[in-house]
Amino acid sequence: MTQQELAEEKLKGMLKAAELAVKASYCTGEVCRILGIHERTFWRLLANYERDERGELRRPDCLDSFTLAQNRRVTFVELVAFLVRNNTYTRQYQVHPDQMALFT
Repeated sequence: MTQQELAEEKLKGMLKAAELAVKASYCTGEVCRILGIHERTFWRLLANYERDERGELRRPDCLDSFTLAQNRRVTFVELVAFLVRNNTYTRQYQVHPDQMALFT
């Protein structure tokens, strides 16, 4: 299974836990329920969304969104991409367990 497929399955599990159906996009409150975050964190994730001159994201911990009828919405595809980005980033840049002793 690819990272994309794993992230989709994880998101579907998160949707089930939040008692939401799979659909094309989600409003602010739904995204907060899915990710288990506060609305303030949601707005920070949106504010962090920025691409560099090559079109690549500057930070992995951000969400792309669009406005529909004065509401911010995040697509299912973007939520999957967010999970892939942050899972990969965490694995690559986390502190190795053997190094934890250095911090105590």
